[in-house]
Amino acid sequence: MCSNQTTNLIVPQKSDCVYTLSFCEENIWHLAKLILDLNKDTSDLKAYVIIMLNPNKCVHLWKQDSPQKDGLLFRDFHTLVITEHQDQTMVFDINTTLPFPVPFSHYCQEAVRNELTEIDTKRYFRVIEAKTYLTEFSSNRGHMLEGDNWISEPPNYPPILNQKKEHNLESFISMECPNKYGQLLNLDEFKTRFS
Repeated sequence: MCSNQTTNLIVPQKSDCVYTLSFCEENIWHLAKLILDLNKDTSDLKAYVIIMLNPNKCVHLWKQDSPQKDGLLFRDFHTLVITEHQDQTMVFDINTTLPFPVPFSHYCQEAVRNELTEIDTKRYFRVIEAKTYLTEFSSNRGHMLEGDNWISEPPNYPPILNQKKEHNLESFISMECPNKYGQLLNLDEFKTRFS
């Protein structure tokens, strides 16, 4: 199930991660929980959920599971986990074709790259402590319904709800609440923060 990295951080195999197409906010909740559970006795581990977003709900990444050139993919938002441990910063992106996990510098170079100048898809990165995401995130999955029909088939487990049981996904992916959950960084600030 798990492998040891050079930092002695226990990491899940990609094949062991909970995954449902089009439900990245839930996939990453499960991944963050798994990483924290596997490493509950690991000292000095810092784990963050990162939500990539912008006002147009159109963000881009390369090296994704996409038929486009170089794996370029556009999404309304994207989620991943970053860990910091023993001077190593690793990225866990379930949708990337890069290694799992991958060093932050390599991920930035290959997947994040620079902004596209042809279209307005400037990206922002909400950095949330993983423990905060696990306790605060709550989704009734209503954003994936069109009338009575699912846009994409939902996961086969119950919705993830916090203690208040109130849907709050929009607070995580909206530019209207810049620092309600975590800190909102632009691309340069994001690269500096984890370099």
